[in-house]
Amino acid sequence: MRDKLKKILIVNKYHFLSGGAERYFLSLMEALRRRGFEPIPFSVNYSRTLPTPYQKYFIEPVIKEGEAKILKQRPNWKEKISLAKQAIYNTRAFEAARRICEDHKPDIAYLLNFNNHISPSVIDACRNAGIPVVMRMSDFNLVCASNMYYRDGHPCVDCKKGLHHAIIHRCVHGSLTRSVVSVFAMSFHRWAKIYKKVSAFVAPTNFMKQELMELGFSENIIHQINTFAEPQGMPEPDRQAPYILFVGRFARYKGVDTALEAFSRIRNKKGVTFRFIGDEGDADARRVKEKARDLHCQNVEFLPFERDKKKIIEAIQKSLFTVLPSENYENLPNVILESFSCGRAVISTRLGSIPDVVKEGEYGLLYDYGNIEELKQKMEWLIENESAREEMGQKALAAVRRDYSEKQHLDQLLDLFESLQQGNSPISLPESPTLLSAIR
Repeated sequence: MRDKLKKILIVNKYHFLSGGAERYFLSLMEALRRRGFEPIPFSVNYSRTLPTPYQKYFIEPVIKEGEAKILKQRPNWKEKISLAKQAIYNTRAFEAARRICEDHKPDIAYLLNFNNHISPSVIDACRNAGIPVVMRMSDFNLVCASNMYYRDGHPCVDCKKGLHHAIIHRCVHGSLTRSVVSVFAMSFHRWAKIYKKVSAFVAPTNFMKQELMELGFSENIIHQINTFAEPQGMPEPDRQAPYILFVGRFARYKGVDTALEAFSRIRNKKGVTFRFIGDEGDADARRVKEKARDLHCQNVEFLPFERDKKKIIEAIQKSLFTVLPSENYENLPNVILESFSCGRAVISTRLGSIPDVVKEGEYGLLYDYGNIEELKQKMEWLIENESAREEMGQKALAAVRRDYSEKQHLDQLLDLFESLQQGNSPISLPESPTLLSAIR
């Protein structure tokens, strides 16, 4: 253990498995504990929150029952006002973070997925306590009002030209109100220069690093640190009932519709089934199933959303390869590394960070997003070419061991934390360290 670095405050809006950000969050805390560190979670106390001794510090949600995801909530007008306030600057989160810093005195704060639910008010709370703040960029929330460079069925980076585009196109869940609130919150944060109080940024990909630099952050505070995955070996796929696999939400931006149509065009499927894991019984699931019926798509299975990582890994291990047909800008999706860890090739889009990770012809194949015919050809070719699949899978597994190991990730992350703790941060404390009085 490093002598001076012991306690690490980790901020994430969900303390339960909800998506890729939470999978990283929970895996990281386990990895830190194995190294002898004390990770201190700070989150929102939703009904699905996993128990922890620090739960008493978690802030209570505006909507106490039902869905945690804002998209699925149905707030009344008072709750809408409260949700807007907390997205801009959550004073309750500030106070709770102040208390946890005061009581447990963490050495560093590591911020993950916190926008809307917690807000960057925690940055003020930590810096006021003299704690350096490191922020991991898991999405594009500093640049894009919808966080993912996507609108109206296609990739979009118009927010780079001005945030007003998000209001014009109602980019946040198709709602004018939510789009206005998001743009106001982002504008306020930029005006207040609150992210200038962050000592360092962690970018999971070089693509994200370049995006932060384009936004105006100095290269010397952006650290590209790969996400980690545990090598699972390379077991034999299920040859009795062979299948290819998609894992993720059934939302349009995930490209499920494109993948379905491409698979429906393959005439000689060689008995291969396409399995889709991610059915949440919602409107997206109903849409996708209806599309499959309209296409008369044979050999397709829709399986429930799966929170158990072991079951996801088992499904990947038995597959021939995985398909990630995303039509938004992804930022190193976990399913890619999980596929690599099982020695499985990946077919995905030439979009965002993906070409940096899925080396074409080495770890998988790429196609232009939305190009149904090209995706069909790539799936067909990989189904037919077993030796190429195995070779790509072997190289992908080797990449996990070499470039995406837990040890490498923790060593780089802890080196960064230690350097900041020792006072090597290029950013000093702001002259006006809190906006709390202005918000009140």
